[in-house]
Amino acid sequence: MRDLLGDVWLQASIGLVLLGLASSSMLLVGLGVLVFGAGGLARIGAWLSLDRVHYTRTMPERRAFVGETISMRLRLTNAKRFPVPWIEMRDSLPEAMPADVATHPSGQPGLVLIQRSTALDAREQIEWPVTLRAETRGFFRVGPARLRSGDLFGLFDRQVTVREESSIVVYPRTYTLPDLGLTAARPFGEQPGGHHIYEDPVRVIGVRDYVPGDPLKRVDWNATARTGRIQSRLYEPSRSQSVVVALNITTMEHTWQGYDPIVLERGVVVAASIARAAFEEHSAIGLVANGSFPDADRPIRIGSGRRPDQLVRVLEALAMIAPFTTASLSDELERSGHALPAGATVVVVAALMSEGLAASLWRLRSQGHAVHIVKTSPWEWGDDAAGLPVTEIGPAMLILEAAEARARTDGDSLFARTVRIT
Repeated sequence: MRDLLGDVWLQASIGLVLLGLASSSMLLVGLGVLVFGAGGLARIGAWLSLDRVHYTRTMPERRAFVGETISMRLRLTNAKRFPVPWIEMRDSLPEAMPADVATHPSGQPGLVLIQRSTALDAREQIEWPVTLRAETRGFFRVGPARLRSGDLFGLFDRQVTVREESSIVVYPRTYTLPDLGLTAARPFGEQPGGHHIYEDPVRVIGVRDYVPGDPLKRVDWNATARTGRIQSRLYEPSRSQSVVVALNITTMEHTWQGYDPIVLERGVVVAASIARAAFEEHSAIGLVANGSFPDADRPIRIGSGRRPDQLVRVLEALAMIAPFTTASLSDELERSGHALPAGATVVVVAALMSEGLAASLWRLRSQGHAVHIVKTSPWEWGDDAAGLPVTEIGPAMLILEAAEARARTDGDSLFARTVRIT
């Protein structure tokens, strides 16, 4: 009967009526009219079932560090004056962020499904809380969602895809520099005073009379109004205005060898830790990496700056690092049109040191840049980096990674118990 009222209800009802008229059977005619009426009402009910039904996804926070959680609420709202007899919701969640609720395979790589079935009264709203745990850095999407409903008897259904997606950025874990084995207060450079290489525009130490040629952005209009003469700001001289973190994504000598995931993640963590430490020391920070942003043929490069959101921009870029390189790091450091700031300290985070990269670093030193290398792998480099300052952080990172693995195991057990209880 369901099949009869399903796909061919109209043809079946007309056929029954015609057969009844031809055979003078009022029973068949009545049955045909009944099928037509029931099918028509069911079709209308299915069509109206998702009318003015809204699905929203609310996330107070869309950014987290590894080890933290993201809370969100899934909300179904029926704004109609009559109920929805049944409705099914399916939403896509990132597989790399385990949820505290049961999920199902989606058939798409990297995604799992959360499914809820319910009924909605007139003007009713239902919410489901969901917590995602950030186990690994990255850029993740939640959605799209699919709503499915129909008539009271389930003869017809209607499906709607809610294409609105939500993005989540999980920043890499960061450590303090002493944790990495870098015990100096400022191991990479900013030293106020010394030779007047440049002036730090963030550190104003006074004013002076305007000199022709001073840029307008240097004029202190408040001091000008007080004195009646145009005054220009005086900035504090500094040896190293900015720290540029240069991450070498390459972890194998040949591309056909693939990549070492542990060493790659170690490099990202170290780069993020150095950037954070430099920013907290009030240095301008920038980032250069020999990879590209997701879905964009654009190299990862964040210009040096000290804006309030500069650290966020650098961490977001590091969160998106993939194991695929677009060029060598030496090419990115010397790319035409992207000169490094004058006097900048370049901190290279690398597992491998090629002859070309070492040559580029020597050229940067000859141009007045301070260069420091942080080695993330246990492999021998030979003499390519001879004469350049190198800090090996492998032993310290092994201890930190072991502690992180133990903490993750404990967290997995607790999270698994939470899912079962939910």
